[in-house]
Amino acid sequence: MIFNSLSSHKKPELCLIMPVFNEGVKIIPTVTTLAFTVQVPLRLIVVYDHDQDPTVAILKELKPLFPNIRVVMNAEQGVIGAIKTGFKANDCEVVGIWIAYHIDPFGLINQMFSLVKNGCQLVSGNRFNKIKRISRGNPVKKILSRGGNFVLNRLIGIPLGDITTSIKLYQKKFIDETPIETTRSGGWALSTELAVKAAVKGCRLGEVEFRPENTNILHGLTNFKVFRHLDQYLKWLWMGIRESRRISENYKNGKNFLTEITMKNDNDIPMVG
Repeated sequence: MIFNSLSSHKKPELCLIMPVFNEGVKIIPTVTTLAFTVQVPLRLIVVYDHDQDPTVAILKELKPLFPNIRVVMNAEQGVIGAIKTGFKANDCEVVGIWIAYHIDPFGLINQMFSLVKNGCQLVSGNRFNKIKRISRGNPVKKILSRGGNFVLNRLIGIPLGDITTSIKLYQKKFIDETPIETTRSGGWALSTELAVKAAVKGCRLGEVEFRPENTNILHGLTNFKVFRHLDQYLKWLWMGIRESRRISENYKNGKNFLTEITMKNDNDIPMVG
């Protein structure tokens, strides 16, 4: 029998927050792929902005098949507001953000969940691996994203290779204890804020590399307006620079950073899922 994580009768162990805006039927492959690839009981909190969003009607039709879907109206505004609304509605010990047009047929989320369950407070995907560098958007955004990641990773010492990606999982306790100050922009500024704050605190971090076969952008490209929200991003880049000495000290010990490889090589760290 195929396990359907979104219809499991067990208490959900993982919650994914999914902001949507007029996705409509395009949401179906994303939801169904999550349901059949995530190996632990899952709750999906879908946050919408307005009652006329056709995505809401589609999700109501899917509800009998996937009862662990919750549809919540955005209590604030925009993507950041939707994420904060979802975080407040979350009741799972592990929580993350999932993009409405991203499907994961090979179970990237399962590897990330294993790292959180083995002590990581924040686990990030990494688009910038040796096989293929996966980043979206116009050339300016790509330069800023890769440049910012280079500074934070190579020069400042945050061990994550991809600080800006929204594909991250967090311990609920970390989210509850970390005030979100980003007010505008897409998820990249918020993801940077949380990653930099985690590094300053010395949280145990984890990373799973994206691979071409398990990263599939289903439709569309980001339309994020880079210059309109650049100040939000640069604020957290500057925080990383200011706190570089503390961050460097926090990650001198390699055991404060886990990857798939370190988990496989360390007999003391069991795989989950």
